[in-house]
Amino acid sequence: MIVNQEKTIFDISVDKSEVLRYLGHNGQDIDSDLDFKINECIEETKENIDIKYVYDIYDIKNDLASHTIEFKNTTLKLQSKDLSELLEDCDKCVLMSATLGFNIEKNIRKYSYKNLTKGVIIDACATTSIEEVCDMVQDNILQTVAKEKKSLTMRYSPGYGDLDIRANKNILNVLNAQRKIGVTVTDTGIMIPRKSVVALIGITNKQIKKVKRTCNNCPNRDNCEFRRKAEGCGNKKIYKG
Repeated sequence: MIVNQEKTIFDISVDKSEVLRYLGHNGQDIDSDLDFKINECIEETKENIDIKYVYDIYDIKNDLASHTIEFKNTTLKLQSKDLSELLEDCDKCVLMSATLGFNIEKNIRKYSYKNLTKGVIIDACATTSIEEVCDMVQDNILQTVAKEKKSLTMRYSPGYGDLDIRANKNILNVLNAQRKIGVTVTDTGIMIPRKSVVALIGITNKQIKKVKRTCNNCPNRDNCEFRRKAEGCGNKKIYKG
């Protein structure tokens, strides 16, 4: 198991195009004042995030008939058709969790009272940041498994498709995430700190190209308000995921 508690290990860029997507940008011109505020919020976000992550790799038993995945040497058992199909060619699965910590959450809450616009922008910056962190963790795992000529599936989280968000709690318990990185979860599956992620990634002997999660391969693509406009929703092309 690898645990990271050093926020300097990652150089987070906070992709501006992703920030704009989370802000509901539809290709309209951005005035200089808003552009300045977004750049300012990106820098403030970088200063306030406290990146921590944990992951471990488990042997799995995947029953495709019942869509049940068992994680060996644990009590964790998940039922999901989407996840079972994703892990069809996998004999191992990564469980991971990452967080930006409480400081950024306090910052968002502070601005929600004194400067709502800035609070909304920083919230979008933080959402972009946690996805970048997860991408970088996944890239690190890929480098490790590639040495054994293995590949990774796309990343998948509870709450997407048919995997119940309440699975977050059991996954975090298996990872001992509360002690290691300070992430807890409510009975309904909502994580604390709020800018935290739980995800699963399959490991397979099958040689596949690196898979990036995009709107087109997301099971929630048909009802997501943040869907990338370039990926076939019928609107003007803006950003390619």
